[in-house]
Amino acid sequence: MNNPASMFGHTLVRIDTARKGTQMLAHGSNFGVTSGADTGLSFILKGLFGGYDGKYSFNPYWTIINTYNNIENRDIWEYGINLTAEEELKFVNHLYEMQEARVQYFFLTKNCSYMILELLEAVRPSLDLSSSYNYYAIPMDTLKTVRDVPELVGDINYRPARYTKIKYQLKQMSSAQYAAFRKGIKEHDYDMFYLSETEQRQVLDTLYQYYQYRYTQGEMELKEYRQNSFAVLRKRSNLPAAEELKPEGYDPSLSHESAQISLSSGVYNHKSFEQIMIRPAYTSLTDNNEGLIRGAGVRVTEIIGRYYNQSHKLVLQRFTGLAIYSLMPMDRVFMPYSYKTDFSLVREYNPQNEKDGTVGNIEFGIGKTLGLTERFWLYGMIDVHGQYGGLIPDNYWVGVAPEVGVFADFSPLRLHLAAEQTFATAKFGNRLQYKADVAFGINKDISLNFEFNALHNKRGHNEQEWLTAIKYSF
Repeated sequence: MNNPASMFGHTLVRIDTARKGTQMLAHGSNFGVTSGADTGLSFILKGLFGGYDGKYSFNPYWTIINTYNNIENRDIWEYGINLTAEEELKFVNHLYEMQEARVQYFFLTKNCSYMILELLEAVRPSLDLSSSYNYYAIPMDTLKTVRDVPELVGDINYRPARYTKIKYQLKQMSSAQYAAFRKGIKEHDYDMFYLSETEQRQVLDTLYQYYQYRYTQGEMELKEYRQNSFAVLRKRSNLPAAEELKPEGYDPSLSHESAQISLSSGVYNHKSFEQIMIRPAYTSLTDNNEGLIRGAGVRVTEIIGRYYNQSHKLVLQRFTGLAIYSLMPMDRVFMPYSYKTDFSLVREYNPQNEKDGTVGNIEFGIGKTLGLTERFWLYGMIDVHGQYGGLIPDNYWVGVAPEVGVFADFSPLRLHLAAEQTFATAKFGNRLQYKADVAFGINKDISLNFEFNALHNKRGHNEQEWLTAIKYSF
């Protein structure tokens, strides 16, 4: 629901039966890791460096839909693959013989998506799908590789998650319907004779899905779920059947490319500079979010190098191992948390010895987001912020930082504004920061960005930085 990491996605295969219209009875095949009871750092390290075997598993497709759509609340996109009858048979036979095979699993390379490319190459050797994935394979990228092959992809189907459907159905309601829905979940009163039959159907269908959602999320006991859902179904059974209202999703294979490079020019405390940023994955808050999750940013192994013109100095300005922003607006029905994380190396300046250098930087934040409109949000978080390095007095500091911000998406114009006051264990960390990033999208892969950053430190050290950047996703 509010997990930006799910944008990396998961890829699996559905094998339909000979009968038409029986997708629920189809078979689903996953290539996944057999990790045993490992968790945490051990799981991450073994997964990155091939410490696990991967294997193919087979499950009824309805169980896969239930897991991803209804329990994990992740949208599913299905892309039909156009194979000949002979290729289909070869594909199924090859999957069958591979179910007992053990393949060394790597999270970044030989993962669920990469192995599907090899399966397709095995049944149609003329395809060249996997050769470009030597270092990492992101599911979204492999999907685009398959779709780029002429006539290989057929019909496309969207299965919205339960949470997605509930949010959409609530938006379609009139004020009277929404009031009836709220009365249902608060008072368990499902009499709505003042609504038309069509309006009653919509409210009752949404109520039933809402109770299912709360039960699968562990927010409602089984006894309460049965009592509420049966009461809704009894009311619903008195009304005629109707087609379910479903949102129209934006095909994720049409989203911007995952890697990005940007060239910038700017001024830092009256010193001009040029800057280059390279990021293998994935997206930032102000990038084009069509096909992705609005209000979500995931940046992995982002490197920023900077050259100062006056001093002829080339420096590593920032290295981001992993940074996540997740802004999810709350409403009167759902109250999700927004959060952020940042693990990075950043360049800092020490006014005591007038030296600058690289320090380790960690941030965690959690809070709430208020959507004033569908595209204009306000958020507030409480962050925990810390730095470590020889440049810092006493080598480290830890602080608490209230943060407020604005996120707006008026495509092609998008902006992110933030202000953060840090109260730290050392005066070096006490700081008030302002950040602004305004992006104008030229197309889905190119944008022109204007950024401003300011820092005020209690030691009398102030920083101001302006830059203009052209960003290209590839």
